[in-house]
Amino acid sequence: MFKAKIVALTLMAIVSTAHATESIDSKPFNVGTGGPTGNYKGMGDDIQTYCGGADVMGDKEFITAITSGSVENLMGIGSKLFSAAVTQEDVLQYFGKTQPRKYNPNNLKIITPLHLESGHLLVPKNYKPGSNDDGMWSKIASWTGGGSEAPETVSIDMLKGQTIGSWGGSIVSGKAISYFLSLGLDVVEVPEAKRNDPQVPVLLVGGHPYAPVQQLLDTGKYDLIPINFNELQDKAPFYVESKVNYIVDGKVKTVPTFGVRAVFVGKSFRKEERNTIMTNLAKCIDENLPDLADDPDTNPNWESVYLLNESGEQTNWSYFNL
Repeated sequence: MFKAKIVALTLMAIVSTAHATESIDSKPFNVGTGGPTGNYKGMGDDIQTYCGGADVMGDKEFITAITSGSVENLMGIGSKLFSAAVTQEDVLQYFGKTQPRKYNPNNLKIITPLHLESGHLLVPKNYKPGSNDDGMWSKIASWTGGGSEAPETVSIDMLKGQTIGSWGGSIVSGKAISYFLSLGLDVVEVPEAKRNDPQVPVLLVGGHPYAPVQQLLDTGKYDLIPINFNELQDKAPFYVESKVNYIVDGKVKTVPTFGVRAVFVGKSFRKEERNTIMTNLAKCIDENLPDLADDPDTNPNWESVYLLNESGEQTNWSYFNL
């Protein structure tokens, strides 16, 4: 009788373990991307096309999920909804600093860095803040009102203590830049009904040209502010130098600013053998990067990824081994 109980308990443990393993192994490889027509979804689909086969994924099915972007994607990895996802690096770094137990380089690693996205600071013409209305803001008010020549770049410190508007994933980008540069910003979400005419400076981060930025410039009510990137370098080295081009008054205007890379990240498991798919993906994307850049059917941002990788651009976050 005693032996029978031991056998029964052993069989139950084996069945329970088998069910747990089956549950883990049978779950699809869900990847958080972005909106249905956005870059994140397009690049996720490209990775699926090039690296979604059995030689990389084993018996896992690579599935790209439509999401609202960076924040939802990281939270989805944290809640085990996604195995991997695309996110902006500033959002990743911000989550790492503010929620380090859940998001850190030990349990979340980069599969591959992706394309560059740029910061856009738009200021209403003749705008004057309620506080900090000193030299720099007076110059900007004069410049945006047409009263003086535009400066080459503007100090990001002019935003200290200010209220700025944003929406979507750019809200967290605003909080990240406030955190890493000690700006003390009040980042507020601009309601959708007011996004064609916000009454405060607006910070938007996205691939350029970014349609919401061009739409605000087309109203003639806003100026795109040139940001002094050198001030960001020491405090937040994951920001990189960038220049954006937009049509203003029928002419192409080039504006210096800062940029941040999108990154493809995945859950890192404690048992190394469970990271096989992640390392396979990292190797596959690296090996196919020239073809991803040259393929006429892939997202055009792969060219940017290829050039950035060739120049050795990397972050201090951890990577899956190639």
